[in-house]
Amino acid sequence: MNASVAESLDHLASQYAAFSVAAASQPKQVLRWYGTAVSIAGIDVLIGAGELDQIIETPQITPIPGTKHWVMGIAAHKGGLLPILSGDDLFCDSPYTGGRRDYCLVIKRPGVYLAITLSEIQRDLWFKAVDRDMSKKVESSLSRFCLGGFYHQGAFLPVLDIDSLISDADLLDASASSITSAGDKQ
Repeated sequence: MNASVAESLDHLASQYAAFSVAAASQPKQVLRWYGTAVSIAGIDVLIGAGELDQIIETPQITPIPGTKHWVMGIAAHKGGLLPILSGDDLFCDSPYTGGRRDYCLVIKRPGVYLAITLSEIQRDLWFKAVDRDMSKKVESSLSRFCLGGFYHQGAFLPVLDIDSLISDADLLDASASSITSAGDKQ
């Protein structure tokens, strides 16, 4: 390399070092968990964004004879039939004696399309993903369907694992084991 070329490169490098500005530091990216806080059978849970299809007003329901006690019936929804399950009967094994549940959580997965009644819709929440506590034991009838959770305003909110819920054999077999008469459910 020619001496003048080498000197020119050295001169450019020293000028660049003298007048350069340090790159701005990038803020550390925080992974967030985003979901909706709802109550099923009076039990507060979180459902991750993308885990539920939608939340709808409870539609007019037509009962289906010969199904388990927690199957309320079917309803017309978006041009098809949507099975409606009672969250109270399904998870607490006791019927809700108050007024009609106003809202349902619609779950749509390959091979599974159903709605579960909600006792309350709270709001959308986000948390730092690293704050998810996977070791806390959930003390409710939904515990077998929960996967960790987050603390919010002093309370632990378990995350409902929809995949675990829809893979439950009892949930997927809604037919009553025996029928005592043509119109009675067991």
